[in-house]
Amino acid sequence: MADASSPADSGRRDATPVKAIDWAQRRIVIDERGLAEALSRFAEVVGTEHVVTELSALRAMGQATVPDSRRPSAIVYPGSADEVAQIIKLAESRSVPLWPCSKGRNWGYGSAAPFLEGTVLLHLERLNRIIEVNEELAYAVIEPGVTYRQLKAFLVQHHPNLWCDCTDGPPDGSVVGNALERGLGVTSYGDHFATLCGLEVVLADGSLIRTGGGEPGHCHTWNTHKWGVGPYLEGLFSQSSLGVVTKAGVWLLRRPQAFVSFTLDLADEANLPRLVDVVRELSLQGVLPQGTHIVNDVVALAVVSQYPRELVGNCTRLPDAVMRELRKHLTIPQWSLGGGLYGTRAQVNAVRAELRRALRGLGRLNVLTDRKVRALLRLETVLESLRSRPLLRQAIAAGFRRLSGKSVELLPVAKRVHSVMQGIPSDYFVRHAYFKSPLEKPEDAHPDRDNCGLIWFAPIAPCTGNHVQVVLNLCKQLFIHHNFDFYAALLMQNSRSMIILLSIFYDKDIPAEANRAQVLYSALTEATQKAGYQQYRTGTMGMAALFSTAPEYGRFVRRLKTALDPMGILAPGKLPH
Repeated sequence: MADASSPADSGRRDATPVKAIDWAQRRIVIDERGLAEALSRFAEVVGTEHVVTELSALRAMGQATVPDSRRPSAIVYPGSADEVAQIIKLAESRSVPLWPCSKGRNWGYGSAAPFLEGTVLLHLERLNRIIEVNEELAYAVIEPGVTYRQLKAFLVQHHPNLWCDCTDGPPDGSVVGNALERGLGVTSYGDHFATLCGLEVVLADGSLIRTGGGEPGHCHTWNTHKWGVGPYLEGLFSQSSLGVVTKAGVWLLRRPQAFVSFTLDLADEANLPRLVDVVRELSLQGVLPQGTHIVNDVVALAVVSQYPRELVGNCTRLPDAVMRELRKHLTIPQWSLGGGLYGTRAQVNAVRAELRRALRGLGRLNVLTDRKVRALLRLETVLESLRSRPLLRQAIAAGFRRLSGKSVELLPVAKRVHSVMQGIPSDYFVRHAYFKSPLEKPEDAHPDRDNCGLIWFAPIAPCTGNHVQVVLNLCKQLFIHHNFDFYAALLMQNSRSMIILLSIFYDKDIPAEANRAQVLYSALTEATQKAGYQQYRTGTMGMAALFSTAPEYGRFVRRLKTALDPMGILAPGKLPH
């Protein structure tokens, strides 16, 4: 962002809120009088009740699961694309830096907190309209404040033959926001950015454009033909700060005739590379959808339990002997594969047979139908009713373990994995963020509010067993060296690329542990970049080093930024400065 006192800017504003930017300290030096005047103008556009400066609200928005998060200087809540345009135009004329966010549920990557302290938060949650659902062509047109929970409920009520993909993250996260960050879901439509088609965007000068090149309001393929005509522009607004998306088309799934979910418990960790190769080939052949994932024991433990401090005291990494005992007690494998199968009954049956053939010898394959899930729900209800009769309860639990090979503690996981694979969002998986928290997992999970420590680090590798194992070995050594539990989930971004999603769980109430978590994140960044594996997505912690190994690419992105946002007002720090 240009310094407010530079001669090139003089005379453009009545009063400039920004005195200087201290990039090293990640803060903006604010002129309070200039900021107050700018906020007064913002209030004329959105109403005084939608311009927030109370310290408690600013602190809440600056709270994140990552360490060293930054607080905004104010929050502005526009209610329409026109108000967004007016706010951005005013901000550009007065050099007011804005940090756009859709819902602020970007937990593990920085949440709603801006990169630079002092940035004004442009919060889009009031833009929450579902504008259109086209059942014949299976798409919706929505605003960035629309959540997974809201869209799913709307489809269930009005269009039950359509499904939306979701993540296993927060149900109240933004559908559009997650897609623009290239988030990943769990069904065959799991590549969320790939399912966006047709964007309405406000640029840094306040002008509004529609991607695709068709006549605005009169282009029949705006939400069906992703590429439009001429240069493809939608990618410019993904993981970037080149504009603010105020409307988007989102492709939906037709409700399938048949659906089952499945899991495979890998019998031997040494066969993980082989499992990755088998999954790739099944995906390339069209047998498995891209939402298939492989998770390790720490992931499963975080979902079903919390850090067992009663066993290990204040250790920050569970000893191997403790992990072995927990795996045995909870019947958690070192690695497990999971996914969903969709299609006609004949297709699903054929895929099930092919899946059994391809995975034979790798471990135990479990297939869940809706009928089996209902049976598990009845068993869970029976066990809950027997809390006052522990001997009978234990006998039933032991019988279930003998028949299924699974502990009853995993019953809640099975039914929720099955439902989320159908695009039904759930708070259940969000609670794994409380793994290291001193608080008990709440029903109303909000990791930012409850000061949970969670950092996502997500390199991506070619989808071969060899490449994936190289990244896992490299990162696991660093987790062990810095004394953190090695959480790893392998997510198929497509048939040829695998995201290695790693989580650093830490206790935010222990400063030394938070510092070590930051050191580990930096070490992971350096090691994977050196080995030739880029991150698929990064948060505020990784933005400064985003293009450090690709200077030509970085220079080109900066040229785009300078052309579209010469004052640098949109999300300063999100692209190289």
